[in-house]
Amino acid sequence: MVLSLLLGSVNLAASDIVSVLMGNITTGTTYDVIWNLRLPRTLLAALVGVHFALSGLILQSVIRNPLADPGVIGVSSGASLAIVGLLLLSDMINATLLKDSPVELSLSWLPMAAMVGGIVISALVLYLSSQKHQGMKTGISPARLALNGVAIGGILNAIVMWIVVVWGGGRTETTILWLAGSLYGRDFTHLFILLPWTILGLAALYLIRHPLSLLRFDESQALSMGVNVARWRVFSIALAVILAASAIAVAGPVGFIGLVVPHLSRLLVGGDIKHLVSVCLLAGGCLSSGADIISRTLLSPLELPAGALTTVIGIPVLLYLLQKQSGRRP
Repeated sequence: MVLSLLLGSVNLAASDIVSVLMGNITTGTTYDVIWNLRLPRTLLAALVGVHFALSGLILQSVIRNPLADPGVIGVSSGASLAIVGLLLLSDMINATLLKDSPVELSLSWLPMAAMVGGIVISALVLYLSSQKHQGMKTGISPARLALNGVAIGGILNAIVMWIVVVWGGGRTETTILWLAGSLYGRDFTHLFILLPWTILGLAALYLIRHPLSLLRFDESQALSMGVNVARWRVFSIALAVILAASAIAVAGPVGFIGLVVPHLSRLLVGGDIKHLVSVCLLAGGCLSSGADIISRTLLSPLELPAGALTTVIGIPVLLYLLQKQSGRRP
């Protein structure tokens, strides 16, 4: 966090940060850079990483599949399509019905739209990826999950880009940047939109920590331990979608954090869900913040989308996990 406040197109001294945070500097360029630009962006980057990491952890635990990730199962593409569709609908209404007194769409509606889109598309991907034996579902195929997720995600992303290019108007540039997973231009408004969902998500995760830890086992084992598997599975997946979709609404689909962080966390602390949640909180925030710092400083004053950097990290991990799963087949 300190590095994020220090580094950027203009590097600042640690004493400047302390002075601003202590209230000794309340005006001027230094104050604006730290308080209005870097501080909200730094906090938002950390929260976004937490959301994606916990979402991935929940999905991998419930589906019992190391490839489960908000991007892979379609949450990101579904949420993106829903948000772009809502923005297009808002612009069309303003251009026709409300052209004399247009109304700006409130940013608080974006997480809601993202959740609807994420739930619908992820449900479709999971349904298509389920394996059946003698008419009975036996689980989620890792290969099918990856292929269906990539295929459906590719189709939806193409539709989104078509909408943005053809109908985007003045929103085209900012929307394309958002679709790449960028925190550019984010401020306290975006932070306060995400924060309630963070609190809600963490509270819900705390409440379901026990059944979630049991869902990692075989369904028959979980049932024998008194877990209502169907109910808690649906609730857990819905929570994972809420966490990911709300983050996508403010920062775009920052890819593969939900895949990489839970996997690395298991290597560090094993499979205990209580320990994994703590490590994912820390690692998710650090990875997202680190990607944002690099995106701002690598080609300064130009800026890369943070999502591009997390994708560079995530693709090799995805390929490794796919190869590992393929090697386990008889």
